[in-house]
Formats: sequence, C-alpha cells, structure tokens
Amino acid sequence: MTPIHKRIGAFMRTFCRDRDGASAIEFAFLFPLMLLLLAGLVDLGQGLTVRRKINQIASTSSEIIAMQSSWTEASVESILDGVSSIVQPYDTAELSIVLCVIDVDSKGKATVNWSAAYGTTAPSAGQDSPVEVPEELRIEDVQLVVTRVQYKLDTIFSSLFESFTGGGTYEYDQHFFIRPRNGDTITYS
Repeated sequence: MTPIHKRIGAFMRTFCRDRDGASAIEFAFLFPLMLLLLAGLVDLGQGLTVRRKINQIASTSSEIIAMQSSWTEASVESILDGVSSIVQPYDTAELSIVLCVIDVDSKGKATVNWSAAYGTTAPSAGQDSPVEVPEELRIEDVQLVVTRVQYKLDTIFSSLFESFTGGGTYEYDQHFFIRPRNGDTITYS
C-alpha cells in the first residue's frame, strides 16, 4: 500500500469515528421541520379558537331570542352587535350573522317569518329557511329560531400552508336551532 493510500485510510477511519458536529448537522436538518410544525400548531390553534367563538355566537344569539315572545328591531340589532364582539380580537369585517324566526306549515315547509342580520342582508319574510331544517325539528304551528353564522379567517401562516391545504382562508359556516321558550311564537316589530 502506498503512503497516500495509508493516509486516506487513516483519515477515513478517523472521520467515521469522529462525532464532533453531528448534533449540529442533525439540528440543521430538523430545525426547518420543527419551525413548520410550530407554525402549523399556531395556525390550528387560531382556527380552533375562532370555531369555538363562531359556535358561541350562533348559540348565544338564538338562545337570547328564544327567551322572549316579543322583540323590537332595535333590541335585535343590539343583540347582534353584542354577540358579534365575541369574535374579537379577530376582525369582524368577515363576520355575517343571519337570525331568523321560521314558520313551519302543515306540509313541513320552513319559511322565514321575520329575520335580522349583521354584516349581510336578512332574508325577507316568506323566503325559504337559510338553513335546511331537520325533519325532527319541524312541528306545525311552532316557530323555530335559526341562527347562521359565517366567517372567513386569514391567519399569519395561511398563505404559507395554501400549497398544502388548497386554500389560504379558513371558512366557517355554523347554524343553531332552538324553539321559543315562552309560547310557540315570537313577534317582531
């Protein structure tokens, strides 16, 4: 064996046994993956928080309306303004709330008796329900309070994950049903 081959062989044996810097190389490989995982968890956390807030808006507004048998336009607007603040600190510009009191006829058809809205246009009286009412909730001559809440959330990382998820915005569409608590109807003036 020539001296150069001996030196190369000794260098290779030393190189293979030497573990200095192995942790730094492993860290360099794993750090971008750990950052991506952290960003995903932050994004998921924001998404779950907003989903909980949207559910809370839908249930709270419906339950408040169901408590009384008569409402005025001003009081319903106040309620919708109040429940819209639940979504804060997130932007309320993308929030829309539709609150309807639905009549069910003898054929089971659900139509709007009266409605109010925040961030969108309220359906007119006589229109079909903005949400499909389940068959088991359709009782003739008993009104139903229906709230539909829609929201679009753009997070800090949503554009980063757009290539993975196919969309950069989280879209929420939640609805809630409840019957009147004091009688079978709720009036609106």
